[in-house]
Amino acid sequence: MRVDPPGRFVSGLHMRTLGSGRPLVVLEAGIAATSANWISVQQELSGRAQTCSYDRAGLGWSPAAPGERTLRRWSDDLHRLIHQLGETPVVLVGHSFGACVVRVYAHRFPNDVAALVLVDPMVPEEFAEPTLRTRLRLWRAAFFSYVAGLGAAAGLVRLGLWALLRRGPGNPGPVLGVSATLRRVADEVGKLPPEAVAALRVHWTRPRFYWELAAAIAALPSCAREAIGLPVPEHLPVTVLSGSHQTPAALERHRALATRHRVVDGSAHWIHLDHPSLVAEAILAAGPASPL
Repeated sequence: MRVDPPGRFVSGLHMRTLGSGRPLVVLEAGIAATSANWISVQQELSGRAQTCSYDRAGLGWSPAAPGERTLRRWSDDLHRLIHQLGETPVVLVGHSFGACVVRVYAHRFPNDVAALVLVDPMVPEEFAEPTLRTRLRLWRAAFFSYVAGLGAAAGLVRLGLWALLRRGPGNPGPVLGVSATLRRVADEVGKLPPEAVAALRVHWTRPRFYWELAAAIAALPSCAREAIGLPVPEHLPVTVLSGSHQTPAALERHRALATRHRVVDGSAHWIHLDHPSLVAEAILAAGPASPL
């Protein structure tokens, strides 16, 4: 099955733009996510702002690139993309791990940034000096990503995806019934528009997706240390939206990052899928003079 890219390629990366107006809103996805995750938010904003979502190298429609996985490298890629667009300063929006990318971007290129919006951001302190339990969890996730890549190369992942994605949320079936993680993935994917699910079905059958995911997971501790060492400039407004599932310690970290902070009741990690209109309104209100 082939799904054509919905956007265009800028500086070697696939990018999807929607709407018009200024400032430009640039959307950074989570560690294994792509521009497809932002479709609902982009549609919410299409009549009121110009938005850009993109796929980091090795994910979605963007080709893989050699080299270490670092926040400096990813923020360099984003810098080239933004300056090709020629629309600065921008509002940078990052979900989960993507929040670390935009935080480092703001530190390195503060004149490019009007405001930050962090959607249930990853807490770098959790991974900078990981406990033995966290190291084992990361090792296990990277290992199984490599195994899944081998399965994708052999064509076995297609069958698993059929069992995972053919059913809607709330219908676990024979595969989802044995894994809470897979049930959670299926529930989140079920919130996406059909065209986004079709794209994910294709992307997740490619070995390079799993190689990129494994490499990014392995790099999490070093990336977390980068994020801590490159703080957001104090003059930039930072809106943080937290899922109500977060621990008190994580919420305190989120509050410490924010000039505006909101806990979104009834939502977990994927707030932009649960409440795209709420995320859109937070983005529009992200300027220094606008209340959340």
